[in-house]
Amino acid sequence: MSSTSDKLVERYLKHLDVELDDLPSNRRREIVGEIAGHIGEARAALGHETEADVRNILEGLGDPAEIATDARERFEVSPHPKSARSEPGWVEIGALIMLLVGGLVLPVIGWVIGVVLLWTSNAWNTRDKIIGTIFVPGGLGLPVLLGALAASSGGGSCVQFGPAGSQPAINTCTDQGISTTEVLSIVGFIVLVLAPIVTTAYLAVRMRRASAVAIA
Repeated sequence: MSSTSDKLVERYLKHLDVELDDLPSNRRREIVGEIAGHIGEARAALGHETEADVRNILEGLGDPAEIATDARERFEVSPHPKSARSEPGWVEIGALIMLLVGGLVLPVIGWVIGVVLLWTSNAWNTRDKIIGTIFVPGGLGLPVLLGALAASSGGGSCVQFGPAGSQPAINTCTDQGISTTEVLSIVGFIVLVLAPIVTTAYLAVRMRRASAVAIA
């Protein structure tokens, strides 16, 4: 079993997964798993596997686009239009940057620009665009804003006491420690920071996979 053969199979299955992108996720996993099983059985039946043998197996299965077309007909799913796949460019890169940090550079407007670029691009499908829009509105700008507001309103409590006469009053400030609400706020802040980062990484991976199919 050669590394080149493994890469050929991996690329074929990734190509198939992208072509099946408009199918429900459970159907997509089912079809990819079925094809992967056929490939595994065919490879196991070979006495001495060569790269040519693996290429023959993959060619015998057919082009991933044709398999996806048959699957759409079987499950009555409308295919993406031809323009739905394109090689990424400045629009896609700009969308990723502005969705993540646009809210920091230009509060609110910067993130909105990222959303517009996201929905203008053909590198992502509708599901990806919805994910990129709702996780998290404002990108990193939102947690930074909330963190700044929390810092300005935080702190312990101070109590002033002393005689009512001419004696100076004594200010005593106490640190009440971290409450349950504050712990939940910290956890929420961490989630708000991680969500746009993870979402941007997801969109970058999806863009790269779509690009690989467009180039192939």
